[in-house]
Amino acid sequence: MGQRRVVSTVTVMIIMIVLILSACSNAKTNNTNNEPGQQNTKSEDNKAAEGNKATNEGPKDSGKPTTIRFTTWYGAGDIEIWKEVIKRFEADNPLIKVQFEPLDFAAYWQKIPTQLAGNASPDVIGMHVGIVYSYVQKNQLEPLDAYLSSSEHQADELPDALVAEGQWPKDNPQQFALPWHFTGGTLYINKTAFEEAGVPYPENGWTIEEFVAAAKKLTTDKRFGFQVPGFTMNAGLLAAFGGVPTTEDRLHSNYNSPEMLAYKTWLHDLIYKEKVSPNPKDLDASVDPFVAGKVAMTVGGAWNFPVYRKIKDFDWDVAPMPTKDGVSKTYAGPDLLSIPKDSKNKEAAWKFMQFAIFDPKSQELLRQTGLPMLKKDLEDESVVNEIASQKPEHFKVFLDGAINNGTGYAFTPKFFETAGFESDADVKILQKENVDIQKVLDELHDKVNKELEKK
Repeated sequence: MGQRRVVSTVTVMIIMIVLILSACSNAKTNNTNNEPGQQNTKSEDNKAAEGNKATNEGPKDSGKPTTIRFTTWYGAGDIEIWKEVIKRFEADNPLIKVQFEPLDFAAYWQKIPTQLAGNASPDVIGMHVGIVYSYVQKNQLEPLDAYLSSSEHQADELPDALVAEGQWPKDNPQQFALPWHFTGGTLYINKTAFEEAGVPYPENGWTIEEFVAAAKKLTTDKRFGFQVPGFTMNAGLLAAFGGVPTTEDRLHSNYNSPEMLAYKTWLHDLIYKEKVSPNPKDLDASVDPFVAGKVAMTVGGAWNFPVYRKIKDFDWDVAPMPTKDGVSKTYAGPDLLSIPKDSKNKEAAWKFMQFAIFDPKSQELLRQTGLPMLKKDLEDESVVNEIASQKPEHFKVFLDGAINNGTGYAFTPKFFETAGFESDADVKILQKENVDIQKVLDELHDKVNKELEKK
């Protein structure tokens, strides 16, 4: 799902600059789709969708040797996993060779907008939730509906919520991306610290108040009880307060809501009133404080599994997200694949996408840094138990939360810009004891709305 750690302000700013430049480049070649300052209305999105439908004829099999280019960003262990997926695909499809072009997250989102704007992108590209919609609006992605209609695999083999994240516009959806990876954020706990502090393993339904009480017991002279989360990792806890960052149509901000104010005030209190969380500015950005034993609880992505499995100094696990008024949510969402509109090898690209997404030989590898994604795997206890045997022990707790109570976070066409704005606001809210939180949220609300109004 995106980013394999919280997006830093510097990274976000770099990406924003590149997106602006690529938008300018796109405006020169397709002025009707990218007018500077033009608002993104539903009628415009539907008009773009109708244009896309007219060009979507589905794949045509050439039967000739083909080389396709594939690019995506990567996290811990991803490159070797993708290389093995490609090896297995090429064994099943000897006429197709895959040229793999992985990039780290920041470099990827600097390069791919420019490639798409210049009609020079690879044939299959990794796509981020939210961001995919901005490329649909620029008419840069191939619609996949006709491909699916003639495919041996159908979208109903995947969870509906994940498939929906690749559809735009929301009131007249077409499929422009499909999920290859199901991931999310969970509450990681230091089991050794829990045992030493006499704190039992949290049960489903434990409350925010019980969570704070546990954090107090876990806090020592050398360790804090909890690390306050950043951006998308706020999803589950914010939902416990009844809040969401944006409206259901993904076109407006909710950052000035009473629920957001209550949540951000609670985070601030964890640092300055309860004293169970460190000031974010005091943490070394190059070191994971959970791995270093500096915090006993943290909210992090499933992509941390391979790294955390190497921890030797303490035992760890995942636990249910705390609740407020009976509401419990888990951050969940997909990483996606798309075919650019300008690809010259769409038939071969579609074959590779199908293999990566639907073939068990691929998914048994790709789920190693996330959650099982195929419905048949989600229903297979042996698959779930195999992952749990490698850690985390309570993997099913995470899985059930993501499937049954999963929630996204600011999955809008302006995802990166929103990330930067909220990160800046969090600096003001969390790094100072005396702050007008409502004023900061009002400013954040206005910034996000102005950005969402831009085409």
